[in-house]
Amino acid sequence: MSGLIALAVIAFAGFCILATLALVGFVLKILFWVVFFPIRLAFRLLFGLLGLGLAAVLAPILLIVAGVAVVGALIAAIVAVVAPMLPLILLGLVGWAIYRASSRRPSPVI
Repeated sequence: MSGLIALAVIAFAGFCILATLALVGFVLKILFWVVFFPIRLAFRLLFGLLGLGLAAVLAPILLIVAGVAVVGALIAAIVAVVAPMLPLILLGLVGWAIYRASSRRPSPVI
């Protein structure tokens, strides 16, 4: 029984040490956040404005590229739908050519 109590005391001491370390880490985190917040805010504003200007310059180019990509995707989709029907289309064209070659043409009216 005394071994179990000793083990519980050791576990509680370890818990207290870890809780103290966690509290120290939390305080350091808050301290670093408070110290570096103005610097982070200044960089975020600076690069935010820079990014906004860059986006205003590059947006038309990206829209053109996106439009070309959409048109290319639509053409690829149409080709993908039509490709399985190509044998039937060619068979129909051969049949039509045979019909045109074998039918009598009317004589021209003068």
